Amino acid sequence: MDKNQAIKIIYSKYDQIKNLVNNIEDHYFQKKTKFHEDITHDLFLKIHNEMEKIENDPDKIIKFVDRYISGKMSLIYTVAKNMYIDFLRKEKKYVRFDYASLSKKDKEKMIEDPNEIIIEKKSLQEQIDDFVKTFYWFDQKVFELYRYEFRMNKTTMSKKTRLSISTIYRTVKRCKIKIKDKYQNEYWKD
Repeated sequence: MDKNQAIKIIYSKYDQIKNLVNNIEDHYFQKKTKFHEDITHDLFLKIHNEMEKIENDPDKIIKFVDRYISGKMSLIYTVAKNMYIDFLRKEKKYVRFDYASLSKKDKEKMIEDPNEIIIEKKSLQEQIDDFVKTFYWFDQKVFELYRYEFRMNKTTMSKKTRLSISTIYRTVKRCKIKIKDKYQNEYWKD
């Protein structure tokens, strides 16, 4: 079996896969957006790209086809569901500005004050990041590594940076106390 035959076998299941994707959309997502054809096409493109990466060994091609077509097609189900979720996540990031839906007062305000800049309050994380930049350089580096690079795992951080766990613990604790003292009145109200 070569790659072209394998693609034809997978494509022969197009209607079945399209129905499966449509069922995923109907079952999991309340909005009936009817993206199932787009997801089905993206799925076939993904399968085709994976097929191109496989060597021309017939055994590997057969394993690839069996993986996608065997049984209840659980791999296709999982991949299609994840593709649909990713598609919705991307859609939510784009917020459309609808000028027509604005009230007359809002339109007038936009026209009158176009240079007025609305300054939004920074999030707590941004405020903490700015405050951490004022720390002593060692404290700053250790705390940033702890928060972002090693995601609060002191043991792994100790092994990779060759700092002792106690040094990491004391430095992080000192930084947390500074941050808590700075933002306690604003965010930790009892």
